[in-house]
Amino acid sequence: MGKYFGTDGMRGVPNQKLTVDIISKMGAALESLGNRDVVLATDTRLSKDMLANAVIAGALSHGMNVHFIGVISTPALIYYSKLKGYTGVMITASHNPYTDNGIKLLNKGYKLTDSEEAKVEELMDNPSSYNGEIGRFINESNAYLDYIKFMNKHINNSNLKIAIDCANGATYKTAPEIFSKVTDNLVVVANEPNGTNINNNCGSTHLELLKETVIKNNCDLGFAFDGDGDRVLCVDSNGNTIDGDMLIYLIAKYLKNKSKLNKNSVVLSIMSNLGLLHKLDEEGIKVVETPVGDKYVVRAIMENNLSVGGENSGHIIVPEYLHTGDGVLNALLVCNLLSETNTKINDWFKDIKMYSDKMVNIKVQDKQKVLNNKNLFDRIEEIKKELNNDCKIIVRASGTEDLIRVSVMCKDESIMNKYSNELVNMVKEIQ
Repeated sequence: MGKYFGTDGMRGVPNQKLTVDIISKMGAALESLGNRDVVLATDTRLSKDMLANAVIAGALSHGMNVHFIGVISTPALIYYSKLKGYTGVMITASHNPYTDNGIKLLNKGYKLTDSEEAKVEELMDNPSSYNGEIGRFINESNAYLDYIKFMNKHINNSNLKIAIDCANGATYKTAPEIFSKVTDNLVVVANEPNGTNINNNCGSTHLELLKETVIKNNCDLGFAFDGDGDRVLCVDSNGNTIDGDMLIYLIAKYLKNKSKLNKNSVVLSIMSNLGLLHKLDEEGIKVVETPVGDKYVVRAIMENNLSVGGENSGHIIVPEYLHTGDGVLNALLVCNLLSETNTKINDWFKDIKMYSDKMVNIKVQDKQKVLNNKNLFDRIEEIKKELNNDCKIIVRASGTEDLIRVSVMCKDESIMNKYSNELVNMVKEIQ
């Protein structure tokens, strides 16, 4: 991680870490990527206009043209950035609360390499002088139609009654437009953003609203997107959660049945459920495990030339369709699969025995102090021995917030809770 960029771009509180000065310097520093054109989009947070205008001012002042496409999902921005060959800037803090915001940078539709990020950071700290022609601002409010055109190719009519939760975020306009072409029985919630309600008791991080909506309206299934639309989680007709790992299993099994699962392998993160890993093994599907973070998942998919991969958070990549995770696209693919096979979504998971799993976030002052604590990690090794290694215990730092995440997974829920509480208390005492 660099001085300004974390695991997924810049993230912080506007007017504190993300000041107008810093963001306008970043806008100017985009010249290091060698493109004369920048495409800029935002999610629905209150701070979007301040940050967007700072990016615009910086970029224009150094001769770059800025194509502003307004509120649209991160994958839609990525698609457009690649389509046009532009530098891409997405203003979003994804699944975080509205008080946070962030910047994701792209070079012609792909995340920046470490060396590209280093160049941008270098210019932010040592701005270059510029005496050329000022760039042009181009308002391209209809650019989202290119993305809709791309999505239309993957729309099949369905008899399913579907609920979607747009998290009051970046998909609030496009997802209902797309899914209204899939089914006449569509129920839409959390699609009225007001600047402060993004991810607020809605979306993929708060599934209660979707579960309630599906049950109340007798829907066959429901999908919840996150604030910037690159993730999707699902619930079945009974309100049971179908997480990202389960959706990857569903897609992988479907592709394998059609002999289209390359190398009979999928990519999953280290957070994936052991019950699911055992089931994939039974099905003859190999798993490539990666650290947490979509960039590691993408790298493993590309390096191994695989058909599907992702994380249990709902960030799923199916490269045959798009080289990045797109919650709306993946929801479409699941609907198509269910219609084609004439199945219900829970039919696919009846014989999987998922392990009990719990993740607790602990706010800390010093993440490194926890990660360097020998007693904590010695105790983790002892617990693994006590459970005959039939468990997963992961303690890691958030890449974007001052949090330590403690994850415990094992067969028995009461044992999982016991060890989770013990480790959480140990982390708290280290402070």
